[in-house]
Amino acid sequence: MVAEPLAARRSWRTAAVVVAAVVLWAWAGAHAGTVRGRVVHGQTGRPVGGLEVRVLGMEAGKPSVEVVTRTDSRGTFQVRLEPARRTHVVQATYQGVTYTAGPRPASDPSPLTLRVFEATRQAPALWVSRRALLLEQDDGWFVVREVVVVHNPSPRTYVGSGGEGTWRVPLLVGAEAVQVVRGMVPAGVDPDGSLVDTLPVQPGDRAAVLVYRVRARGPSLLQLRTGLPTASLDVFAAEPLQVRSELLEVRQTRRLAGRAVTWRAARDLAADAVLILTVEGVPARSPGAERLASVLLAVGAVVFVAWPWWARRG
Repeated sequence: MVAEPLAARRSWRTAAVVVAAVVLWAWAGAHAGTVRGRVVHGQTGRPVGGLEVRVLGMEAGKPSVEVVTRTDSRGTFQVRLEPARRTHVVQATYQGVTYTAGPRPASDPSPLTLRVFEATRQAPALWVSRRALLLEQDDGWFVVREVVVVHNPSPRTYVGSGGEGTWRVPLLVGAEAVQVVRGMVPAGVDPDGSLVDTLPVQPGDRAAVLVYRVRARGPSLLQLRTGLPTASLDVFAAEPLQVRSELLEVRQTRRLAGRAVTWRAARDLAADAVLILTVEGVPARSPGAERLASVLLAVGAVVFVAWPWWARRG
């Protein structure tokens, strides 16, 4: 008498699992490549209706797929990418400024939120929330890799005024072969040796990644201006280089990829601060000088992104 109800319950459970699996499979098939989201005003939180939205699907080795739609009165949109791609990016242009969300994996079905802001030509009180430099030596040159994070404390996107750019990043004096990896669209270097950006500066943080070089002449004195109030400045030097400065305190030395890298830091620097870096340990040039670019590129990525936060957590 007891076995029959128990067997029946097990059968119902099995059937329920099968039905659920079929439903989920069908739902996944129906929604494969479907991107849903909402565009809201970043300051008020209100929906932005009637705004053109571009959804770009991407996958390595395959052509991209692009769909253009518009938000409804609730600020929502939904498109289907055919064929589906592994990741997608959503963009919307508001008051002449393009805002981007993603890239985001297609496996995440949850709706995304894209925030847009009012644009202004009145310069806000920008400051640098973090700046990090990694110095390497490569056959007569200092190779410098930088991450600079600019912060816009206002609720509006600054688009610049009078064609003068939006913000400037002072480079080490003598910088050559400047390359922007991401985060800036530069108009060039001004007479003061600052890289002039033209991208709008949205509220909050924006990171720029730079690579350039400075001539190494034995014991060197390198000069760096802050240009903006700077909350955090980190300088990493890979052996055999040794960097000293009155404004920098030694934080740690670690071995990364078989090399000792020393971290020095300064906090809360004024906009007119000037760092004089004494750099020692530059070996004499030789035809067989070791090239560090490939190894230290990976080291630099780890140091820039992870090390300071690991140390602070510890």
